Amino acid sequence: MLNENYLLVLVLFPFIATLIVAFTRGNAVSWVSISLAAIYFVIALLGFSVKELHYTAVWYAPLGLSYGFYLDAYSYFLILLSAFLTLISLYYSRGVIHEKLAAYHALFHALQATVVACLLCDDLVFFYVFWEAMLIPMYFIIGIWGGPRRIYATMKFFLFTFAGSLLMLIGLIATYVMYYKGTGQWSSSFHSLLEYYQAHPLSVETQRWIFLSFIISFAIKVPLFPFHTWLPDAHVEAPTAGSVILAGVLLKMGTYGLMRFAVPLFPEAAAHYAMPLCLLSVIGIILGALVAWRQTDIKKLIAYSSVSHLGFVTLGIFMMTEIGWNGAYLQMINHGISTGALFLLVGFLYDQRHTRDISAYGGLAKILPAYSVVLAIIAFSSVALPGTNGFIGELLIVIGSFQSKVASWGWVVAASTAAVLGAIYMLHLVQKICYGKNQDPQNEQLYDFRFREWVIYIPLVALVFIIGFYPEWLLGPVREKTMQIFSTIPQHLR
Repeated sequence: MLNENYLLVLVLFPFIATLIVAFTRGNAVSWVSISLAAIYFVIALLGFSVKELHYTAVWYAPLGLSYGFYLDAYSYFLILLSAFLTLISLYYSRGVIHEKLAAYHALFHALQATVVACLLCDDLVFFYVFWEAMLIPMYFIIGIWGGPRRIYATMKFFLFTFAGSLLMLIGLIATYVMYYKGTGQWSSSFHSLLEYYQAHPLSVETQRWIFLSFIISFAIKVPLFPFHTWLPDAHVEAPTAGSVILAGVLLKMGTYGLMRFAVPLFPEAAAHYAMPLCLLSVIGIILGALVAWRQTDIKKLIAYSSVSHLGFVTLGIFMMTEIGWNGAYLQMINHGISTGALFLLVGFLYDQRHTRDISAYGGLAKILPAYSVVLAIIAFSSVALPGTNGFIGELLIVIGSFQSKVASWGWVVAASTAAVLGAIYMLHLVQKICYGKNQDPQNEQLYDFRFREWVIYIPLVALVFIIGFYPEWLLGPVREKTMQIFSTIPQHLR
Protein backbone atom coordinates (compact mmCIF):
# COMPACT_ATOMS: atom_id res chain seq x y z
CA MET A 1 0.00 0.00 0.00
CA LEU A 2 1.37 3.40 -0.99
CA ASN A 3 1.11 6.26 1.47
CA GLU A 4 1.47 10.04 1.26
CA ASN A 5 5.25 9.69 0.86
CA TYR A 6 4.53 8.41 -2.65
CA LEU A 7 3.29 11.91 -3.51
CA LEU A 8 6.59 13.39 -2.36
CA VAL A 9 8.46 10.96 -4.62
CA LEU A 10 6.22 11.86 -7.58
CA VAL A 11 6.84 15.56 -7.01
CA LEU A 12 10.52 15.58 -6.07
CA PHE A 13 12.01 12.95 -8.41
CA PRO A 14 11.78 15.06 -11.61
CA PHE A 15 13.41 18.03 -9.84
CA ILE A 16 16.25 15.79 -8.67
CA ALA A 17 16.54 14.32 -12.18
CA THR A 18 16.83 17.85 -13.57
CA LEU A 19 19.83 18.58 -11.34
CA ILE A 20 21.52 15.25 -12.08
CA VAL A 21 21.18 15.67 -15.84
CA ALA A 22 22.25 19.34 -15.73
CA PHE A 23 25.57 18.39 -14.13
CA THR A 24 26.24 15.33 -16.29
CA ARG A 25 28.87 15.77 -18.97
CA GLY A 26 29.98 14.01 -22.13
CA ASN A 27 28.26 11.25 -24.08
CA ALA A 28 26.59 9.91 -20.94
CA VAL A 29 24.02 12.73 -20.84
CA SER A 30 21.43 11.10 -23.10
CA TRP A 31 21.52 7.70 -21.43
CA VAL A 32 21.47 9.14 -17.90
CA SER A 33 18.48 11.28 -18.87
CA ILE A 34 16.60 8.41 -20.54
CA SER A 35 17.33 6.10 -17.58
CA LEU A 36 15.96 8.65 -15.12
CA ALA A 37 12.87 9.13 -17.29
CA ALA A 38 12.37 5.34 -17.41
CA ILE A 39 12.69 5.08 -13.62
CA TYR A 40 10.12 7.83 -13.19
CA PHE A 41 7.71 6.09 -15.57
CA VAL A 42 7.98 2.94 -13.44
CA ILE A 43 7.38 5.02 -10.29
CA ALA A 44 4.27 6.50 -11.93
CA LEU A 45 3.01 3.01 -12.85
CA LEU A 46 3.19 1.98 -9.18
CA GLY A 47 0.32 4.33 -8.38
CA PHE A 48 -2.13 2.65 -10.76
CA SER A 49 -4.24 1.08 -8.02
CA VAL A 50 -4.29 4.20 -5.81
CA LYS A 51 -7.68 5.91 -5.63
CA GLU A 52 -6.80 8.98 -3.58
CA LEU A 53 -3.79 10.27 -1.65
CA HIS A 54 -3.45 13.56 0.20
CA TYR A 55 -0.32 15.18 1.65
CA THR A 56 -0.13 18.51 3.50
CA ALA A 57 2.77 20.28 5.18
CA VAL A 58 2.43 23.82 6.50
CA TRP A 59 4.54 26.39 4.63
CA TYR A 60 3.38 29.68 6.22
CA ALA A 61 0.57 29.23 8.74
CA PRO A 62 -0.46 32.92 9.21
CA LEU A 63 -1.55 33.11 5.55
CA GLY A 64 -2.83 29.53 5.36
CA LEU A 65 -0.25 28.48 2.78
CA SER A 66 0.81 24.84 2.66
CA TYR A 67 2.55 22.28 0.52
CA GLY A 68 -0.66 20.47 -0.32
CA PHE A 69 -0.61 17.63 -2.84
CA TYR A 70 -3.56 15.52 -3.95
CA LEU A 71 -3.64 12.48 -6.24
CA ASP A 72 -6.76 11.02 -7.80
CA ALA A 73 -7.77 9.56 -11.17
CA TYR A 74 -7.92 12.97 -12.87
CA SER A 75 -4.34 13.86 -11.94
CA TYR A 76 -2.91 10.33 -12.07
CA PHE A 77 -3.55 9.43 -15.71
CA LEU A 78 -2.21 12.77 -16.91
CA ILE A 79 0.93 12.23 -14.82
CA LEU A 80 1.28 8.76 -16.35
CA LEU A 81 0.81 10.25 -19.84
CA SER A 82 3.44 12.91 -19.09
CA ALA A 83 5.94 10.32 -17.83
CA PHE A 84 5.33 8.10 -20.86
CA LEU A 85 5.62 10.87 -23.48
CA THR A 86 8.68 12.39 -21.78
CA LEU A 87 10.43 9.00 -21.88
CA ILE A 88 9.50 8.50 -25.55
CA SER A 89 10.55 12.05 -26.45
CA LEU A 90 13.95 11.84 -24.76
CA TYR A 91 14.65 8.48 -26.38
CA TYR A 92 13.67 9.93 -29.76
CA SER A 93 16.00 12.92 -29.18
CA ARG A 94 19.03 10.65 -28.80
CA GLY A 95 20.99 11.08 -32.00
CA VAL A 96 18.80 13.98 -33.17
CA ILE A 97 19.92 16.72 -30.77
CA HIS A 98 23.68 17.28 -30.74
CA GLU A 99 24.13 20.73 -29.18
CA LYS A 100 23.86 21.68 -25.49
CA LEU A 101 22.75 18.15 -24.60
CA ALA A 102 22.79 18.59 -20.84
CA ALA A 103 20.69 21.75 -21.03
CA TYR A 104 18.23 20.17 -23.49
CA HIS A 105 17.59 17.07 -21.39
CA ALA A 106 17.55 19.00 -18.11
CA LEU A 107 14.87 21.33 -19.48
CA PHE A 108 12.64 18.37 -20.38
CA HIS A 109 12.96 16.98 -16.85
CA ALA A 110 12.27 20.47 -15.45
CA LEU A 111 9.18 20.70 -17.65
CA GLN A 112 7.97 17.34 -16.36
CA ALA A 113 8.66 18.48 -12.79
CA THR A 114 6.50 21.58 -13.14
CA VAL A 115 3.72 19.68 -14.93
CA VAL A 116 3.55 16.97 -12.26
CA ALA A 117 3.66 19.51 -9.44
CA CYS A 118 0.87 21.47 -11.12
CA LEU A 119 -1.27 18.34 -11.50
CA LEU A 120 -0.78 17.35 -7.85
CA CYS A 121 -1.16 20.78 -6.24
CA ASP A 122 -4.08 21.11 -3.84
CA ASP A 123 -2.97 24.59 -2.76
CA LEU A 124 -4.09 27.14 -5.35
CA VAL A 125 -1.18 29.49 -4.69
CA PHE A 126 1.33 26.76 -5.50
CA PHE A 127 -0.79 25.65 -8.43
CA TYR A 128 -0.38 29.16 -9.83
CA VAL A 129 3.38 29.12 -9.14
CA PHE A 130 3.90 25.88 -11.06
CA TRP A 131 1.40 26.92 -13.74
CA GLU A 132 3.66 29.89 -14.49
CA ALA A 133 6.84 27.85 -14.08
CA MET A 134 5.74 25.51 -16.89
CA LEU A 135 6.31 28.34 -19.35
CA ILE A 136 10.02 28.64 -18.63
CA PRO A 137 11.38 25.24 -19.81
CA MET A 138 9.20 25.25 -22.94
CA TYR A 139 10.25 28.84 -23.70
CA PHE A 140 13.90 27.79 -23.79
CA ILE A 141 13.25 24.46 -25.58
CA ILE A 142 11.60 26.29 -28.49
CA GLY A 143 13.84 29.36 -28.29
CA ILE A 144 17.16 27.45 -28.42
CA TRP A 145 16.44 24.30 -30.44
CA GLY A 146 13.52 25.57 -32.52
CA GLY A 147 13.20 26.58 -36.16
CA PRO A 148 14.17 29.82 -37.93
CA ARG A 149 11.19 31.79 -36.50
CA ARG A 150 11.66 30.43 -33.00
CA ILE A 151 12.07 33.84 -31.28
CA TYR A 152 8.76 35.09 -32.67
CA ALA A 153 7.03 31.82 -31.74
CA THR A 154 8.39 31.78 -28.18
CA MET A 155 7.46 35.40 -27.53
CA LYS A 156 3.93 34.83 -28.81
CA PHE A 157 3.58 31.64 -26.78
CA PHE A 158 4.90 33.31 -23.63
CA LEU A 159 2.89 36.54 -23.90
CA PHE A 160 -0.42 34.79 -24.64
CA THR A 161 -0.15 32.34 -21.76
CA PHE A 162 1.41 34.80 -19.31
CA ALA A 163 -1.34 37.38 -19.90
CA GLY A 164 -4.00 34.75 -19.22
CA SER A 165 -2.19 33.64 -16.08
CA LEU A 166 -2.28 37.16 -14.64
CA LEU A 167 -6.06 37.18 -14.98
CA MET A 168 -6.23 33.86 -13.15
CA LEU A 169 -4.09 35.33 -10.36
CA ILE A 170 -6.65 38.12 -9.88
CA GLY A 171 -9.46 35.58 -9.59
CA LEU A 172 -7.39 33.41 -7.26
CA ILE A 173 -6.69 36.34 -4.93
CA ALA A 174 -10.38 37.27 -4.90
CA THR A 175 -11.34 33.69 -3.99
CA TYR A 176 -8.68 33.64 -1.28
CA VAL A 177 -9.70 36.98 0.28
CA MET A 178 -13.43 36.22 0.28
CA TYR A 179 -12.77 32.95 2.08
CA TYR A 180 -10.97 34.96 4.79
CA LYS A 181 -13.85 37.42 5.04
CA GLY A 182 -16.29 34.56 5.51
CA THR A 183 -14.30 32.42 7.96
CA GLY A 184 -11.78 34.73 9.59
CA GLN A 185 -9.03 32.35 8.51
CA TRP A 186 -6.65 32.30 5.57
CA SER A 187 -6.55 29.22 3.34
CA SER A 188 -5.64 28.57 -0.28
CA SER A 189 -6.35 24.83 -0.07
CA PHE A 190 -8.65 23.86 -2.92
CA HIS A 191 -10.56 21.35 -0.82
CA SER A 192 -11.06 23.87 1.99
CA LEU A 193 -12.27 26.49 -0.48
CA LEU A 194 -14.54 23.99 -2.21
CA GLU A 195 -16.12 22.84 1.07
CA TYR A 196 -16.72 26.42 2.19
CA TYR A 197 -18.17 27.68 -1.11
CA GLN A 198 -20.49 24.67 -1.35
CA ALA A 199 -21.94 25.58 2.05
CA HIS A 200 -21.78 29.37 1.45
CA PRO A 201 -22.01 29.99 -2.31
CA LEU A 202 -20.80 33.30 -3.67
CA SER A 203 -23.35 35.50 -5.35
CA VAL A 204 -23.94 34.62 -8.98
CA GLU A 205 -22.53 37.97 -10.11
CA THR A 206 -19.31 37.46 -8.12
CA GLN A 207 -18.95 33.90 -9.38
CA ARG A 208 -19.26 35.09 -12.96
CA TRP A 209 -16.45 37.62 -12.70
CA ILE A 210 -14.08 35.25 -10.93
CA PHE A 211 -14.94 32.40 -13.29
CA LEU A 212 -14.14 34.62 -16.27
CA SER A 213 -10.64 35.25 -14.90
CA PHE A 214 -10.05 31.50 -14.63
CA ILE A 215 -11.68 30.56 -17.91
CA ILE A 216 -9.63 32.98 -20.02
CA SER A 217 -6.38 31.61 -18.62
CA PHE A 218 -7.42 27.99 -19.15
CA ALA A 219 -8.93 28.73 -22.58
CA ILE A 220 -5.63 30.22 -23.79
CA LYS A 221 -3.76 27.11 -22.66
CA VAL A 222 -6.21 24.65 -24.33
CA PRO A 223 -6.36 26.67 -26.72
CA LEU A 224 -10.04 27.45 -27.26
CA PHE A 225 -11.12 29.59 -30.22
CA PRO A 226 -10.35 32.53 -30.58
CA PHE A 227 -7.26 32.19 -28.34
CA HIS A 228 -5.64 29.55 -30.55
CA THR A 229 -3.42 31.66 -32.80
CA TRP A 230 -0.23 31.09 -30.76
CA LEU A 231 -0.38 27.30 -31.17
CA PRO A 232 0.51 26.75 -34.88
CA ASP A 233 3.58 28.99 -34.63
CA ALA A 234 4.78 27.26 -31.46
CA HIS A 235 4.33 23.80 -32.99
CA VAL A 236 5.99 24.63 -36.29
CA GLU A 237 9.06 26.16 -34.65
CA ALA A 238 9.42 23.70 -31.75
CA PRO A 239 11.77 20.72 -32.06
CA THR A 240 9.90 17.44 -32.56
CA ALA A 241 10.12 16.35 -28.92
CA GLY A 242 8.95 19.81 -27.83
CA SER A 243 5.88 19.52 -30.06
CA VAL A 244 5.10 16.09 -28.56
CA ILE A 245 5.10 17.43 -24.99
CA LEU A 246 3.34 20.66 -25.95
CA ALA A 247 0.48 18.84 -27.68
CA GLY A 248 0.45 15.73 -25.53
CA VAL A 249 0.71 17.30 -22.08
CA LEU A 250 0.76 21.11 -21.83
CA LEU A 251 -2.46 21.73 -23.74
CA LYS A 252 -4.26 19.34 -21.37
CA MET A 253 -3.40 21.56 -18.43
CA GLY A 254 -6.08 23.98 -19.61
CA THR A 255 -8.85 21.38 -19.76
CA TYR A 256 -7.59 19.85 -16.48
CA GLY A 257 -7.87 23.26 -14.83
CA LEU A 258 -11.46 23.57 -16.00
CA MET A 259 -12.46 20.16 -14.65
CA ARG A 260 -10.45 20.33 -11.43
CA PHE A 261 -10.90 23.92 -10.30
CA ALA A 262 -13.07 26.27 -12.36
CA VAL A 263 -16.33 24.32 -12.70
CA PRO A 264 -16.42 22.74 -9.18
CA LEU A 265 -15.64 26.07 -7.46
CA PHE A 266 -18.04 28.20 -9.54
CA PRO A 267 -20.83 25.93 -10.82
CA GLU A 268 -23.42 28.71 -11.18
CA ALA A 269 -21.05 30.75 -13.34
CA ALA A 270 -20.07 27.66 -15.36
CA ALA A 271 -23.73 26.98 -16.10
CA HIS A 272 -24.27 30.65 -17.02
CA TYR A 273 -21.39 30.69 -19.53
CA ALA A 274 -21.87 27.11 -20.72
CA MET A 275 -23.79 27.97 -23.89
CA PRO A 276 -21.36 30.60 -25.27
CA LEU A 277 -18.43 28.33 -24.36
CA CYS A 278 -20.09 25.43 -26.20
CA LEU A 279 -20.56 27.74 -29.19
CA LEU A 280 -16.85 28.68 -29.16
CA SER A 281 -16.01 24.98 -28.90
CA VAL A 282 -18.12 24.13 -31.96
CA ILE A 283 -16.58 27.01 -33.93
CA GLY A 284 -13.12 25.78 -32.95
CA ILE A 285 -13.96 22.20 -33.95
CA ILE A 286 -15.15 23.17 -37.43
CA LEU A 287 -12.69 26.01 -38.09
CA GLY A 288 -9.70 23.96 -36.90
CA ALA A 289 -10.68 21.10 -39.21
CA LEU A 290 -11.24 23.37 -42.23
CA VAL A 291 -7.93 25.21 -41.78
CA ALA A 292 -6.08 21.91 -41.22
CA TRP A 293 -7.50 20.64 -44.51
CA ARG A 294 -5.84 23.49 -46.43
CA GLN A 295 -2.35 23.21 -44.92
CA THR A 296 0.71 22.22 -46.92
CA ASP A 297 3.02 21.99 -43.88
CA ILE A 298 2.48 18.69 -42.05
CA LYS A 299 3.16 20.21 -38.63
CA LYS A 300 0.69 23.04 -39.19
CA LEU A 301 -1.92 20.51 -40.25
CA ILE A 302 -1.47 18.60 -36.99
CA ALA A 303 -1.47 21.84 -34.98
CA TYR A 304 -4.81 22.98 -36.39
CA SER A 305 -6.21 19.47 -35.95
CA SER A 306 -5.39 19.87 -32.24
CA VAL A 307 -7.58 22.98 -32.11
CA SER A 308 -10.40 20.88 -33.56
CA HIS A 309 -9.87 17.85 -31.29
CA LEU A 310 -9.59 19.91 -28.11
CA GLY A 311 -12.75 21.76 -29.10
CA PHE A 312 -14.46 18.40 -28.65
CA VAL A 313 -12.97 18.16 -25.16
CA THR A 314 -14.27 21.59 -24.09
CA LEU A 315 -17.64 20.79 -25.66
CA GLY A 316 -17.84 17.65 -23.52
CA ILE A 317 -16.98 19.68 -20.42
CA PHE A 318 -19.45 22.52 -20.91
CA MET A 319 -22.37 20.33 -21.91
CA MET A 320 -22.31 19.62 -18.15
CA THR A 321 -23.11 15.90 -18.16
CA GLU A 322 -21.24 13.08 -16.44
CA ILE A 323 -20.96 11.04 -19.63
CA GLY A 324 -19.62 14.07 -21.49
CA TRP A 325 -17.00 14.67 -18.80
CA ASN A 326 -15.84 11.06 -18.94
CA GLY A 327 -15.54 11.33 -22.72
CA ALA A 328 -13.72 14.67 -22.44
CA TYR A 329 -11.15 13.26 -20.04
CA LEU A 330 -10.62 10.16 -22.17
CA GLN A 331 -10.12 12.37 -25.23
CA MET A 332 -7.45 14.33 -23.36
CA ILE A 333 -5.48 11.10 -22.98
CA ASN A 334 -6.27 9.92 -26.50
CA HIS A 335 -5.19 13.20 -28.07
CA GLY A 336 -1.88 13.03 -26.21
CA ILE A 337 -1.18 9.56 -27.59
CA SER A 338 -2.34 10.08 -31.18
CA THR A 339 -1.06 13.62 -31.73
CA GLY A 340 2.22 12.85 -29.96
CA ALA A 341 2.67 9.91 -32.35
CA LEU A 342 1.87 12.09 -35.37
CA PHE A 343 4.52 14.65 -34.43
CA LEU A 344 7.07 11.86 -33.98
CA LEU A 345 6.17 10.49 -37.41
CA VAL A 346 6.65 13.95 -38.93
CA GLY A 347 10.02 14.18 -37.17
CA PHE A 348 11.07 10.83 -38.64
CA LEU A 349 10.67 12.22 -42.17
CA TYR A 350 12.03 15.68 -41.35
CA ASP A 351 15.23 14.29 -39.83
CA GLN A 352 16.00 12.64 -43.18
CA ARG A 353 14.62 15.14 -45.73
CA HIS A 354 14.56 18.42 -43.74
CA THR A 355 11.23 19.45 -45.18
CA ARG A 356 7.65 19.24 -43.88
CA ASP A 357 6.03 20.14 -47.19
CA ILE A 358 3.44 17.49 -48.05
CA SER A 359 4.12 17.91 -51.77
CA ALA A 360 7.76 16.87 -51.26
CA TYR A 361 6.70 13.31 -50.53
CA GLY A 362 4.77 10.60 -52.33
CA GLY A 363 4.78 6.88 -52.94
CA LEU A 364 6.38 6.13 -49.56
CA ALA A 365 4.31 2.96 -49.09
CA LYS A 366 6.79 1.17 -51.36
CA ILE A 367 9.87 2.81 -49.88
CA LEU A 368 8.81 2.88 -46.21
CA PRO A 369 6.16 0.14 -45.76
CA ALA A 370 6.43 -0.04 -41.94
CA TYR A 371 6.27 3.74 -41.60
CA SER A 372 3.23 3.88 -43.87
CA VAL A 373 1.33 1.25 -41.87
CA VAL A 374 1.98 3.04 -38.57
CA LEU A 375 1.02 6.42 -40.08
CA ALA A 376 -2.27 4.93 -41.32
CA ILE A 377 -3.05 3.43 -37.90
CA ILE A 378 -2.38 6.71 -36.09
CA ALA A 379 -4.41 8.61 -38.71
CA PHE A 380 -7.36 6.25 -38.13
CA SER A 381 -6.97 6.82 -34.41
CA SER A 382 -7.01 10.58 -34.93
CA VAL A 383 -10.28 10.44 -36.89
CA ALA A 384 -11.87 8.17 -34.25
CA LEU A 385 -12.26 4.99 -36.30
CA PRO A 386 -14.11 2.30 -34.26
CA GLY A 387 -11.63 -0.01 -32.58
CA THR A 388 -9.13 2.79 -31.98
CA ASN A 389 -8.74 4.91 -28.86
CA GLY A 390 -10.31 8.03 -30.39
CA PHE A 391 -13.70 6.41 -31.03
CA ILE A 392 -14.98 5.79 -27.51
CA GLY A 393 -14.03 9.28 -26.28
CA GLU A 394 -15.87 11.09 -29.07
CA LEU A 395 -18.83 8.70 -28.72
CA LEU A 396 -19.19 9.52 -25.01
CA ILE A 397 -19.01 13.26 -25.72
CA VAL A 398 -21.72 13.00 -28.38
CA ILE A 399 -23.98 10.87 -26.14
CA GLY A 400 -23.43 13.24 -23.23
CA SER A 401 -24.21 16.23 -25.44
CA PHE A 402 -27.55 14.73 -26.49
CA GLN A 403 -28.44 14.42 -22.78
CA SER A 404 -27.41 17.99 -22.01
CA LYS A 405 -29.74 20.79 -20.98
CA VAL A 406 -27.25 23.39 -22.19
CA ALA A 407 -27.72 23.33 -25.95
CA SER A 408 -29.79 21.66 -28.64
CA TRP A 409 -28.78 18.51 -30.47
CA GLY A 410 -28.23 20.62 -33.60
CA TRP A 411 -24.99 21.89 -32.10
CA VAL A 412 -23.79 18.34 -31.64
CA VAL A 413 -24.64 17.48 -35.23
CA ALA A 414 -22.71 20.56 -36.41
CA ALA A 415 -19.70 19.58 -34.30
CA SER A 416 -19.88 16.00 -35.55
CA THR A 417 -19.35 17.22 -39.11
CA ALA A 418 -15.77 17.84 -38.04
CA ALA A 419 -15.36 14.06 -37.83
CA VAL A 420 -16.00 13.96 -41.59
CA LEU A 421 -13.64 16.87 -42.16
CA GLY A 422 -11.05 15.17 -39.97
CA ALA A 423 -11.27 12.04 -42.08
CA ILE A 424 -10.82 14.16 -45.20
CA TYR A 425 -7.64 15.96 -44.14
CA MET A 426 -6.02 12.97 -42.40
CA LEU A 427 -6.72 10.55 -45.25
CA HIS A 428 -5.59 13.23 -47.70
CA LEU A 429 -2.32 13.43 -45.75
CA VAL A 430 -1.84 9.64 -45.80
CA GLN A 431 -2.74 9.43 -49.48
CA LYS A 432 -0.36 12.23 -50.51
CA ILE A 433 2.59 10.93 -48.49
CA CYS A 434 2.21 7.18 -48.86
CA TYR A 435 0.22 6.46 -52.01
CA GLY A 436 0.67 9.44 -54.29
CA LYS A 437 3.33 9.74 -56.96
CA ASN A 438 6.90 10.06 -55.73
CA GLN A 439 7.74 13.73 -56.33
CA ASP A 440 11.45 13.67 -55.55
CA PRO A 441 14.26 11.15 -56.24
CA GLN A 442 15.67 11.94 -52.78
CA ASN A 443 12.78 9.96 -51.29
CA GLU A 444 14.36 6.81 -52.70
CA GLN A 445 17.19 7.26 -50.17
CA LEU A 446 14.91 7.26 -47.12
CA TYR A 447 15.33 4.41 -44.63
CA ASP A 448 12.42 2.63 -42.95
CA PHE A 449 11.95 1.85 -39.25
CA ARG A 450 14.89 0.43 -37.40
CA PHE A 451 15.18 -0.81 -33.81
CA ARG A 452 15.00 2.73 -32.40
CA GLU A 453 11.75 3.50 -34.21
CA TRP A 454 10.10 0.22 -33.24
CA VAL A 455 10.90 0.92 -29.57
CA ILE A 456 9.11 4.26 -29.94
CA TYR A 457 6.06 3.28 -32.00
CA ILE A 458 5.12 -0.19 -30.70
CA PRO A 459 3.93 1.19 -27.31
CA LEU A 460 2.02 4.03 -29.02
CA VAL A 461 0.26 1.71 -31.47
CA ALA A 462 -0.46 -0.76 -28.66
CA LEU A 463 -2.17 1.98 -26.62
CA VAL A 464 -4.31 2.93 -29.62
CA PHE A 465 -5.84 -0.57 -29.66
CA ILE A 466 -5.77 -1.28 -25.91
CA ILE A 467 -7.85 1.82 -25.17
CA GLY A 468 -9.93 1.24 -28.29
CA PHE A 469 -10.96 -2.30 -27.33
CA TYR A 470 -10.80 -2.07 -23.53
CA PRO A 471 -11.22 1.53 -22.28
CA GLU A 472 -12.63 0.47 -18.90
CA TRP A 473 -9.20 0.24 -17.21
CA LEU A 474 -8.98 3.99 -17.68
CA LEU A 475 -12.65 4.97 -17.66
CA GLY A 476 -13.49 3.07 -14.45
CA PRO A 477 -11.43 5.23 -12.07
CA VAL A 478 -12.27 8.39 -14.03
CA ARG A 479 -16.00 7.65 -13.86
CA GLU A 480 -15.83 7.34 -10.06
CA LYS A 481 -14.10 10.72 -9.81
CA THR A 482 -16.60 12.35 -12.16
CA MET A 483 -19.51 11.07 -10.07
CA GLN A 484 -17.83 12.53 -6.98
CA ILE A 485 -17.47 15.94 -8.63
CA PHE A 486 -21.01 16.01 -10.03
CA SER A 487 -22.43 15.14 -6.62
CA THR A 488 -21.20 18.59 -5.50
CA ILE A 489 -22.84 20.44 -8.43
CA PRO A 490 -26.50 21.43 -7.85
CA GLN A 491 -28.93 19.25 -9.79
CA HIS A 492 -30.53 22.15 -11.66
CA LEU A 493 -27.19 23.08 -13.21
CA ARG A 494 -26.57 19.75 -14.93
